[in-house]
Amino acid sequence: MIRQFCQTSFILWNLFASSLLIADTNTESVLPDLGAFSVNKQQEDQLGQQFLRELRASTAILSDPLIHDYLENLCYRLAFAAQSKHTNLDIVVLPDRNINAFAVAGGVIGINAGLLLYADNEAEVAAVLAHELAHLDLHHYTRSQQAQAGDQWLYLGALLASIALAANSSNNDAGLAVGLSAQAALIDKQLSYSRLHEREADHVGIQTLTNAGFNPQAMADFFSKMDRQARQVGLMPSFLLTHPSSQERNADSTLRSQQYPNKGKVDSLDYQLIRRRLLAIIDGRQADNLAVLQQKLNNNPKHEPTLLSILFTLLNNEQFSQARQVATQLRTISPQRIDYIIAQADIELANQQAQNAVKILEDALLINPQNQTLKMYAAKAAIKAQAYTQAIQWLSSLSYERANDPEVWQSLVECYQAQKEGLQLLRARAEFAFLLGSYDKAISDLEQAKKLATNNYPLLAKIKQRQLVFEQTKEVSKKIK
Repeated sequence: MIRQFCQTSFILWNLFASSLLIADTNTESVLPDLGAFSVNKQQEDQLGQQFLRELRASTAILSDPLIHDYLENLCYRLAFAAQSKHTNLDIVVLPDRNINAFAVAGGVIGINAGLLLYADNEAEVAAVLAHELAHLDLHHYTRSQQAQAGDQWLYLGALLASIALAANSSNNDAGLAVGLSAQAALIDKQLSYSRLHEREADHVGIQTLTNAGFNPQAMADFFSKMDRQARQVGLMPSFLLTHPSSQERNADSTLRSQQYPNKGKVDSLDYQLIRRRLLAIIDGRQADNLAVLQQKLNNNPKHEPTLLSILFTLLNNEQFSQARQVATQLRTISPQRIDYIIAQADIELANQQAQNAVKILEDALLINPQNQTLKMYAAKAAIKAQAYTQAIQWLSSLSYERANDPEVWQSLVECYQAQKEGLQLLRARAEFAFLLGSYDKAISDLEQAKKLATNNYPLLAKIKQRQLVFEQTKEVSKKIK
């Protein structure tokens, strides 16, 4: 149903978001009495999971386990600092250079690659994520829907459409000039709530940022920086379109941050290394000029982020021998840092030496056997080396630890297909289809799997139980749409 009106919803969403920019900003910034709103956690979770499945099916996801792990860890760090009741967060990273992030009821947080590329330090990224987490904890989506008497999928459909269009269009402003005569009724219903919710999220987000040990000034700094960009370039960042800002709001954030005596931390090596990795993935061979990087290194020969940038530049230019030398230098500085282990494996994979990559990752897993990111990379390397049995060992473990990760099941499908294991292939394929919202296909695959498991009654019982879950979820998805 969402896909049928995505285009129309996108027009409405852009009209709504653009109108927010000129709205009255005198809304009082007072935290709400949540007791006045009824919140059904089960319904929120169902809604969030349905949105997540639709998003995976319609939009490219950036599937780099190391980047995902970093952002997931940062989100949970903020959630603990906020004493959030959202104990199960689903983090989605989109390969979109637009600066944006979003939160959906049920604990779904979406992060554009552009946010990390634009933010100068970790505290600025944490500020945006703390703000998004506040939207979840304050149940802004549920409160808006109660105030508006429904229309839940109109908002989510618009969000999906705008994400998909931005991800698949070379023109990041596509749609902003379209549909200026669209129905203004949706705007009128949402307008006052959005301003209030942004102020509430700022208030709680700054407190969360401080509790997590970050500098609270980072929130005002980031929003002010985007405002300056909008004025200088004449282009409104995507984040401001969906999170309307104002001079009053920025001033309020600055004032609040000054009330905290402990300024906290601004940056980390972890963030700078992840940022370098992301830049190499997004920009490829255009990432950095080697001569400029070498000049930076001359000023600080052991600056690890610069060394990693040089490694990725050499890797993208297929200068594998030189890249290996830099990897060795980095691992001499920090032998067990996962960023450098995986970068070293990346070199071997790019040079068609998959077995070497497997060995590097295997050795790392001997020291850190429970690391899920290492296991995922090791499984991918093993698949490229056609060591499918070895890959399945790691992936089977991950299928329990990260059961809602489509990449795990997609990798298992590849392994079982190569080994012609029909029953396991059908089960893995069903799980992958389910996570993309293809319920009929998932149920059909399990129906076939039952025929192959006829005499294995314990396994047959598990398949039937899983099929029931799929069927129930399918029915729920119809009701919430």
